[in-house]
Amino acid sequence: MAPHHRVTFVMACASLLLPTPARSQAEDTVLAAARSVKRAYGEHPGLGDPTVHRIADGVYAITDLFHSRGPLAGVSAGIVFRENAVVFIDCGMSIVSSQFLWEIASARMTGNEDLYLILTHHHSDHVFGMRVFADRGVTVIAHEIAAAELSDDDGYYKAFITEQSGWTRERGDSILGDVVLMTPTQVIGKDSVLQLDGAALHLLVTPGHVPDELAVYDPTSKTLFAGDAIYESRTPATRFGGPAEWLTWIRQLERLQQLEIGTVVPGHGKPSSKDLIDRNISYLQTLVP
Repeated sequence: MAPHHRVTFVMACASLLLPTPARSQAEDTVLAAARSVKRAYGEHPGLGDPTVHRIADGVYAITDLFHSRGPLAGVSAGIVFRENAVVFIDCGMSIVSSQFLWEIASARMTGNEDLYLILTHHHSDHVFGMRVFADRGVTVIAHEIAAAELSDDDGYYKAFITEQSGWTRERGDSILGDVVLMTPTQVIGKDSVLQLDGAALHLLVTPGHVPDELAVYDPTSKTLFAGDAIYESRTPATRFGGPAEWLTWIRQLERLQQLEIGTVVPGHGKPSSKDLIDRNISYLQTLVP
């Protein structure tokens, strides 16, 4: 369905704060759906062991979705509900992970919302489920570099992950599902704002882990969906860069520190306090000469 809102290119700012609405009974439908859907998928090898965390009214973090490197690397995602819109933040490493996200959100959806999927970067564990959303007409938003990485994939990335994981093609198919990567609907190259029902979601370009890294800040709930700019369950994955990229990463984390944050949802690990940013900065500083 066509979105009614436009992404505007403005600097994100922590000052656009709105009062957090009271919790509604509708919250319970998402948590109940998560339990039901998880039971329905049983021991599917591509699901992981997802846990849904209610951060605030209409704001959820989903942690411990499947990762090819095992449960300690579990992937996080997010869902933000507005009155007339739903925003998904990342979509997991498998089709079944994305189906899980879609089905638990559907329990609260009316069918008339504008729908968005924001990809925090192009890595497989955050994008392999995008077909589930694209097939439903969801507007997919990503950094322009991520768009270039995802375009014209023709199955290469899935084959690469299958080989790196030591799986047969059949095993890769059974775990990852029918992965199809494609060009996002909208691309951004700088900090941007997505206006939804009079409230903003801030899309912040936070390079360091990779150049196309995005973080999503919801000033209404003071929640930062950090993608792989921030890690909780493990040390930051720095193998995609060197000292120059790590210094850039530190500067971006210092910028995120200026936001009024109640909860940080890292790309891997549990929702945490703002102190998690300090821990990530401290680790990166040990790597810089």
